[in-house]
Order: sequence, then C-alpha cells, then structure tokens
Amino acid sequence: MTPLTTPALWLTGAERSLLLAGLSIALGGLAGRGLARQYLAREDTAAAPAPLPAPWALRGSLIGLAASAALLATALAGPGVTASLARPPVAGLGSRATGVIAAAELACFALAVILLRLRQPGWSVPPLLGVVLAEGIRAHPEGMIPVAGALLTYCHLLPAVLWAGLLVYTARAALAWRAYPRFARGLFRLYGTAAAWLFAVVVVTGVISALLLVPAGLLLTTTYGRFLIAKAVLVAVVAALALASRAGLRRPADSGAGLPLATRLEIGALAAVLAVTGLLTVLTPPAKPVFPAAARPAAQAPRCRLPATRPPRDAACPQRGGYRLTEPISA
Repeated sequence: MTPLTTPALWLTGAERSLLLAGLSIALGGLAGRGLARQYLAREDTAAAPAPLPAPWALRGSLIGLAASAALLATALAGPGVTASLARPPVAGLGSRATGVIAAAELACFALAVILLRLRQPGWSVPPLLGVVLAEGIRAHPEGMIPVAGALLTYCHLLPAVLWAGLLVYTARAALAWRAYPRFARGLFRLYGTAAAWLFAVVVVTGVISALLLVPAGLLLTTTYGRFLIAKAVLVAVVAALALASRAGLRRPADSGAGLPLATRLEIGALAAVLAVTGLLTVLTPPAKPVFPAAARPAAQAPRCRLPATRPPRDAACPQRGGYRLTEPISA
C-alpha cells in the first residue's frame, strides 16, 4: 500500500478529480440542456423568457483532456509508482492499467472536443460515455469481480456525473432567468425530480461498492475506509443542502435574485465529493478480490533447475549442459 506521504498519490488523485469534474460539466451539461428543453416543451410552459445558456460541454471536455493528458504523463514518468496505485490490478492490464486507461480517456476527450468544435454536441456524447466505460474498467470493483465490478461502477459513476452536471447547468439557467423567478423555480423543480432518482441510484450502488471493497470491521482502521466515510458524510451534506434548497423554492423569490445560498453550498459540496472520489481511486481497498486469479498478472512459464546429482541423459526431457532437467525452478 502506497503511504499518504507519497506525492504521486496526491497528484494522481487530483488529476482524477479534475477528470471527473470535466466529465460532469460536459456530459451533465448536455443532459441539463435537454432537461431545460423538456421543461420548455411542456404544454403548461410559455415560451422561454430568455435564451438558454449553452452547455459548458467544450470547456468540460478540455478540462478532461488536460487531466487525462496529465494522468498519462504521470504514468509514463513514474511507472513504478503508478503501478502501485492501481490496486487491485485490472485483469489483463496489470501494471500498465493507469497508462492504458489514461490514453484511452485522452482519445475519447479529444474526439469529443473535435465534435463539439464542429458543433455536433449530440455526436460528442458517445466518446464522453467512452470515458465512463474506461473508468469502469479501471475502477476498484472491476479488480474485485471482473465484468460485474465494471457494471457496478457504470451504474454508480454515470448517475453521479449526471447529477453534478445537471445541477451546474440548472443553476446557470436559473441565473439566466433570474428576472423571471417563476421559470427558474419550475426548472429547479424538474431538476429536483431527476436528481432524486439519480441520487437514489448513486446511494444504492455506492453502498454495494463499499460492502465489496471494505469489510465493516475495517472502515475505521484503514485509510481507504476513513476516506470512504468522509465521502459518505459529504454526500449526506449535499442531500441536506438539496432539501434546504428545494424547500426555499416554495417561498416567492424577488426578480433579479441570484442563487440561494443553499444551492451555492450544494455545488461546492458536490465538488468536494468529486475531489474525495478522485483520491479514493488511488487508495488500495482493504478487501481481497473475490476472484484472486483475475487480479494477478499472467503466470510466468515455469523454469527449470538443475538437480543435485548427475542423472543420465534422457532424450525425453529438455537438457541443459548435459543434465536432465526434472523440476521447475521456483520463481
């Protein structure tokens, strides 16, 4: 286990946090604009009082591109350290997992940037989902239970980034409509319904992942367990702030008012959750893989060693220097 005093651990964790933030802004922003358009398309909603803000998909993709490039550079500069951070190792990739996954994410973000520059936001969604796919392969649950672990990560990560990105876009749309508070409150109510479902999926899959990665008795005695508790506390704070923010929607707002304090704190708490999540990706969970063979690199071919005596030559057995080789050499 890599100690917390290792600079590469904090650097890689910060790079992963930045990648998740960029993914949330890009993918969640595109989903947020779709949610706002759905709100405006309802029969009981009049025409938009002001144009919807453009999603920050390009900015988020550029942030993710820079973060994945930094991850790749870190992996190439210190392959030994980055290999020690990828525990349990991904089946089939082993110590190369960090670099290979970072290269795949770099390609996905680069393709998304190109498509967004060409004003094709719809076509940018598949490469952004490719980043989610790569993160699922890299994540800890996949090292514990191949295939099932990746599916669990997809069901946890995708709702999480959508939840965060939807909140950022909805807040920006509410600011654009601050002269028309009725529209802003209606959009926040629709977001609240979507966020409640996303939050439920995130909590359920998060609990399952925690049970898989950390035995209950090791939550308070391991570094991974303590950071996991910190993340759970932050998620609870986000939920409480979300409830306070939605309760404020019942009170009439003044025209031109900005975002409520609870909403601003909610966005900040979600950013803190992403930061802790990025650090958790480089910490080693205390649980053992359910299928240990999947977490080990491929076994090396057995070697031979010379016996203590000189037996006669035997053409049926490989020979070296005229001696018969009968036993594999211990690794």
